[in-house]
Amino acid sequence: MELTERQERILKTIVEEYIRTARPVGSAAVLAAAPLGVSPATIRNEMAALAELGYIQHLHTSGGRVPTNAGYRYYVERLMVTGEMSPVEAMTIRRELSEAADLEDWLKLAATVLARRIHNVGLVAAPRPSLVQLRHLELIELQPSVVLVLVVLRDGTVLQETMSLREPWSSHDLKHLAERLGNQCQGMDARQVETVADRAVPAERPIVEMVARLLRRGEEREAQVYHAGLGDMIRQPEFMELRHGEPVSAMNERIRQVVEFLDHAAAAARLFAGLPPGDVHVVVGGDAAGHLMHDYSFVLGRYGTGGEGGFLGVIGPTRMAYPRAVTIVRYMTHLMSDLTHTY
Repeated sequence: MELTERQERILKTIVEEYIRTARPVGSAAVLAAAPLGVSPATIRNEMAALAELGYIQHLHTSGGRVPTNAGYRYYVERLMVTGEMSPVEAMTIRRELSEAADLEDWLKLAATVLARRIHNVGLVAAPRPSLVQLRHLELIELQPSVVLVLVVLRDGTVLQETMSLREPWSSHDLKHLAERLGNQCQGMDARQVETVADRAVPAERPIVEMVARLLRRGEEREAQVYHAGLGDMIRQPEFMELRHGEPVSAMNERIRQVVEFLDHAAAAARLFAGLPPGDVHVVVGGDAAGHLMHDYSFVLGRYGTGGEGGFLGVIGPTRMAYPRAVTIVRYMTHLMSDLTHTY
């Protein structure tokens, strides 16, 4: 629902003051932070209207108001003002990322850089190619009529599966077949190898079909996700102080939610994969890839070029410094897109 200009200024003030102080915001604090030229009674009436619309709420009857998830969403979508990264900080981040020794070190370092600057959890998913293609094939005899099919993907990933053959093959024949199929199918994806299998002679068809299945498995695999900063995040007030009338179990539940989410890398990978194209995305509360994350927000972006790349972002309590988070994530997506070819 559209708000009046004054209601928007009041909501913006409440969100930003609550983010800054972690304390409920009253009418006096609103007037001090944003002089509106009206009486405290008028501010209280407008706050009551915002509460009725579901954008702010009381934590207890005698205190001020805090934003709801709907209030944070309204703020992010309509009221938030983001800035540019300072040249000094941008140079510092670029220098930090340039110190990585290899791809894994680079991704872990990127997660740490995000976490350190926003004081929430940094998430980085490894880049993955848009097409999973065969680079190399090995066929290794384990026992008579039992062969290990090993494929190396274009990005260096190794996948393998043991299979039984109807008739025994000699090691020499398997080596020759692997060389021939490897040359024939090099650079092919699963669908193209399936076409080769359809034309293969009966004795070879099961092996070619297994190669295609391994490529399909490569297409379905989840990206490796790295995270950092959990210890720093849980030192924030949301995890150190009970809300009015709240049992200890509720605070423990907030911690359990994020720990469980981070322990299941597939959940983060699915969340990233579900992002629409475009700029940085902010997800406030709700369901994240099958995990209930009502008390958390995500600021997420894509990096990489040419249809290949990964994802990065931060997760933290809904009382997050959204403008700062969006600025950092946006800069990191551009920087890592520039540096991807290095690793």
